[in-house]
Amino acid sequence: MPDSPPCDCGCANVFSSKEAAGDLKRYLREGPASSTKALIEAIVAEGAEGATLLDIGAGIGAIQLGLLAAGLARAESVDATEAYVATAREEAHRRGYGDRVVGKVGDFVAVAAEVPPADFVTLDKVVCCYPDMPALLGRAAERANRAIGLVYPRQTWWNRIAARVLAAWGWVARDATRWHLHRPSEIDALLDRAGFERHEVRRELIWHVALYRRRDVPQTLAGQTA
Repeated sequence: MPDSPPCDCGCANVFSSKEAAGDLKRYLREGPASSTKALIEAIVAEGAEGATLLDIGAGIGAIQLGLLAAGLARAESVDATEAYVATAREEAHRRGYGDRVVGKVGDFVAVAAEVPPADFVTLDKVVCCYPDMPALLGRAAERANRAIGLVYPRQTWWNRIAARVLAAWGWVARDATRWHLHRPSEIDALLDRAGFERHEVRRELIWHVALYRRRDVPQTLAGQTA
């Protein structure tokens, strides 16, 4: 089954402790969504053991949990919703990773200067929810030493309809959350200028999964321990 459409990004004006608890319960029962799992596996293949992670819009922490289990040295997450940061921290502690994780509440673009760089930076279903994609990916690129992993919606007619429906509902409900669709060429060009090269990971009914490797990282690092 494809991942559910918008929105899993942890937007502060949408989600509460109830939603965070529900997402964690679903994760414990079913594991990560297929697109998230594909991104985790791609990073493991790059060499996650001993590496560091910055997960932007981390939600309940599915990516950091998957990579910590694979030998990741340290993970930092930034999410706009306090309930998600707390839930992710609690689950990491429960699994014995408490001394290897840090969670920060805030808009990543606003707090990026306070966040240290990491080998891998991930944005799982975050680009689609943030109103300023160039600023978001620009700050993410500044923090990525080796690669950036993205999960974002495909440019399809059914996703365009979903975006319009969400916008209409947001107008009725007075909710500012929107689902933004971006051309892959725009994302590729932005990250290319920042020094990253796109590598396709997976394409699903709704989502693209892609890994952008930094071009100036020696090839010997690929697939090896950081």
